[in-house]
Amino acid sequence: MERSYFPHSFLRTLTLLFAALLCGCKDTGGTARNAAEEMSRAFSDQRIADAYRQTATAFRFTRSESYFEARVRDLGLCNARSVQWGAPERNGRLATVRGEFTLKDESKLALTFTFSMEGGGWRLIEARSVPAPGGKAEDVFAVASRTKDTVSARAMDILEPNAADLPPEPQLRQLAEDTLLLFNESLQNGGDFSALYAAASDRWKYRGRDPHDLAYAGSDPERLAALDPFNNDNRLTAAALKNAFSAAVDARVDLSPIRGKKMILAESPRVNSDGVLTLRGTFDTAVFQATMPDRPRKVDFTLEYVREAGQWKLFGLTVNIVSAESQSAPKP
Repeated sequence: MERSYFPHSFLRTLTLLFAALLCGCKDTGGTARNAAEEMSRAFSDQRIADAYRQTATAFRFTRSESYFEARVRDLGLCNARSVQWGAPERNGRLATVRGEFTLKDESKLALTFTFSMEGGGWRLIEARSVPAPGGKAEDVFAVASRTKDTVSARAMDILEPNAADLPPEPQLRQLAEDTLLLFNESLQNGGDFSALYAAASDRWKYRGRDPHDLAYAGSDPERLAALDPFNNDNRLTAAALKNAFSAAVDARVDLSPIRGKKMILAESPRVNSDGVLTLRGTFDTAVFQATMPDRPRKVDFTLEYVREAGQWKLFGLTVNIVSAESQSAPKP
């Protein structure tokens, strides 16, 4: 009977191949807790790009760096005062570690980070909130959950709600001026907010509901039950605008002096992870209030916009008429 054998060169090849396979599983970058601590330091140091490079390939495939940064800032992780990490729990190529962040306002945010071994180091694949009893953990970096107020038929088109670039400063100023002058037109018309309502985004008007369903006038019980007659979805209506700003109508506020004036922002504008652009500030001019003719007044505003059909459309509006001597909207 003939004896079979393997040449030494073949055995060496097998040994090298086996070592290469093991290399993909070997932890050469410390524990998952080390990775979590390094990521939190990157957040605190505003090194978002470095933190993003610590995420897994699959994570980056569905989330851009700009989306990741927006979520980190939305969660307040960049300004966290401290974080306490627990011991990591490993299960093969996966490891979880829980961290409790103390945020800027002293509130607590507990997150469970899951890492996978990739390229010889631990890479983030998800971070889930720690739910209250009976609650449900949420993947805080998931994109789909951030589009809940988008009409369902179009939700899948919005892979990254915050993908739009921040407009340049002249466009931001024009956006704010146009919105407030349109708002002022409604005030001067005795509270007719139909024009302002028409300029608002569908996302604000419908809050993820199909407008055809909301306009249903048939007798199908299921479709009638879905009409949401009490507006529990908090959709925008012209009547809601009139009710919200009735005091400004009664006070005969006139914002027309802001035309062409300098806008002073209270904080740097940015697009958050919901795709919402927020502007908060004032204009460098006094405005009029007929019920207080002898007191200088200013307008403080918070305006929100979302990108629709290639344009920034209104998504939120807060207007306060305050003393011109107050410093409610300082320069950033």
